[in-house]
Amino acid sequence: MKEKLLGDKIRDARKQAGLTQWQLANKIFVSESYIALIESNKRNPSTDVLSKIAEALGMTTDHMLCDTVSRSADSFALDFCNLVKNRSPEEIETALQLIRKYFECLDELN
Repeated sequence: MKEKLLGDKIRDARKQAGLTQWQLANKIFVSESYIALIESNKRNPSTDVLSKIAEALGMTTDHMLCDTVSRSADSFALDFCNLVKNRSPEEIETALQLIRKYFECLDELN
């Protein structure tokens, strides 16, 4: 299977985070057109910019550069926040209860 290019990984992570190119650019103090060039694989970001992109997306730079590195806890928290966005407090509480129960079951197995 062909490994994804860096720009593709950044674009996918940005979309998963629910950010536009403009929002990501503003978070890391670069232009929107520069983000577009990176995501279209026409420019490679400097290590400084890559680090800022990773932090803004709740990831690590090694995750962006490699296919088999685990995600950070912040990345998972960001995913959860995006999932519960626009949900009622009752729905969010139910989701949390399910997650707690899941981990209780895992702990009992171990």
